[in-house]
Amino acid sequence: MARRGISLAGSVKSAALVSLVREGSAADELAALLRAYSRRAINASVGPFSPRGAAIVSAIVIGDRTGLDTDVVRRLQEAGIYHVIAISGGNIALLAGFTLVVFRLAGVLGRAAMLSAAAALIAYGFLVGGGASVNRAVLMAVVYFVGRAWDLRGPPLQALTVVAGILVLVDPLSIADPASLLTFGATAAIIAASPLIRPNALPPRTRSIAALLVASAAAEAALLPVAATFFSRVTFAGLLLNFGAIPLMALAQLAGMTVVPLYAVSATAARGVGWLAYVGAEGLVRTADLVAYVPWSTWRVAAPGLVPIVVYYGAILGAWFLWRSGRLAARVFPVRGVGRARIALAFLAVGAGAWIVADPSTLVAAGDGRLHVTFIDVGQGDAAIVRLPRGSSMLIDAGGLPGTSSFDVGDRVVGPVLRSLGIRRLGTLAITHGDADHAGGAGSVLREFRPWDVWEGVPVPPLELLQRLRTDALAAGSRWTTVQRFDQWMLDEVRVSVLHPSLPDWERQDVRNADSVVIEMRWGEVSFVFTGDIDRETEAAIAPLLQPSPLRVLKVPHHGSSTSSSEGFVRAVRPDAAVISLGRSNNFGHPSPIVLKRYEQAGTRVFRTDQDGAITIDTDGSSLEISTFTGRTIRLRAG
Repeated sequence: MARRGISLAGSVKSAALVSLVREGSAADELAALLRAYSRRAINASVGPFSPRGAAIVSAIVIGDRTGLDTDVVRRLQEAGIYHVIAISGGNIALLAGFTLVVFRLAGVLGRAAMLSAAAALIAYGFLVGGGASVNRAVLMAVVYFVGRAWDLRGPPLQALTVVAGILVLVDPLSIADPASLLTFGATAAIIAASPLIRPNALPPRTRSIAALLVASAAAEAALLPVAATFFSRVTFAGLLLNFGAIPLMALAQLAGMTVVPLYAVSATAARGVGWLAYVGAEGLVRTADLVAYVPWSTWRVAAPGLVPIVVYYGAILGAWFLWRSGRLAARVFPVRGVGRARIALAFLAVGAGAWIVADPSTLVAAGDGRLHVTFIDVGQGDAAIVRLPRGSSMLIDAGGLPGTSSFDVGDRVVGPVLRSLGIRRLGTLAITHGDADHAGGAGSVLREFRPWDVWEGVPVPPLELLQRLRTDALAAGSRWTTVQRFDQWMLDEVRVSVLHPSLPDWERQDVRNADSVVIEMRWGEVSFVFTGDIDRETEAAIAPLLQPSPLRVLKVPHHGSSTSSSEGFVRAVRPDAAVISLGRSNNFGHPSPIVLKRYEQAGTRVFRTDQDGAITIDTDGSSLEISTFTGRTIRLRAG
């Protein structure tokens, strides 16, 4: 299907739902047809062996990642080898070499071969739909080939600088693009470290292994702060896994590219080559599975501060300069002084890197004697992290998206918040009920933060989501507890009470909002009430259980729906502050204007995640300090 610009148009009275903005060009149409044909060829040739393998080959060959399973993507990312299935420098370099071999076999040599290879790469970039990573890699290769065509030779870092300059002129914001930093950082590191490999000093069989090891180590070292800052992940597994991943990617790519034209001649022959592509693709997944045996090789980390990043890169650059400019430095400093400075800078870089990975300030989750509650902005859903006075933690719901969305709210939103707060292992995860917008993000939280306890209210045996979470919890070593009305705990001097639900009269077959777990936390003169998605009937049942409190914060039931927050409940609770967790411009009409008016009439200060972003409430037991991501700050005192 050709790419055309479209926009939603019309209204209820209009018959046209889509209006045509721009016709695709002939080149667009041709590229779309070729991509569609390539998908058919790969699916027919690789798919019979493994649909998953066909999806991986399509991603490597034509950049189509729509068929990739989210679990496969996660495993490849954890292993540090996801880069091999995204069309980028490695794929383009392999294609460039393959192109030159083809031209050489065809008798096209010299300048003609260089320019033909450059033209072929430009055409390939257009075929796969471009994209920042593809355009960068193609531009690098084209600059190299054009330079070779006119015998323009110079240090590789100069060519890299030229490409970077061109990209910055075309798109100045690319300097802040994580993908650009990854591409140029890795390439520059590999070029800078290449002198470490001395071919004449190594046996022929070990040269390629040593070169790959040095390149992988240099790239990992250069990108450590970038990966920690933008992706909250540091992995060392790729150092070794690349030895298998890169050859397997090359096999999948070359076989996949061969399948596409061969399929037009013979489907049987294409299937034979497709088996080789399948072996390469499945091998990549199996390689990533090895991380399960060395889980310490991949870390999720909080975004590092500016100081350790500056120290890290400053030390690395200083040590590299002294190494590459030893003679020049020796003219200014004594030879021994240069050597000692280089060693000192190397140790400083290692120390800064260790700080980025471990961040010692978060190793001890000591409390500060105050109670902190942050209502995380997870869109149309619920998630609140509670940090207790002596350092314990509780997460109430983990957000999530309904349907088959590949965006993991638990991993992409909730996880970074927990890491930034220094939480390495969660105390308790309370799942109010099994709706996706409350429990959908819990899986990644369970895997990474391994809570000691997981609370569930009314079990729903047929619900696959809850069953999967229970399995993940047991695998993480967590205790799975079914909580009920009148259950109580003292956590760090904070009384935690379950006000709902009661033991059900029958086994639930579906999730019910009315079964949501309701939790009250009382500390000193402050009460927090978390209500899930309860309805008016449940509100009437728990209202008598709420004792008066000088200061009370209410998590508004069901995102401010008109089915909840009845007049009687609002009067009984009398919240000083109410937080509504909801998504901007949601399809449910939340919050209801009637509900907002009820809280306004009760004198309640209302905060909304769709307008205020994350909302943090700090208390010493006798006062509240409420601050929002957007800058609102309110202080309330008892009495």
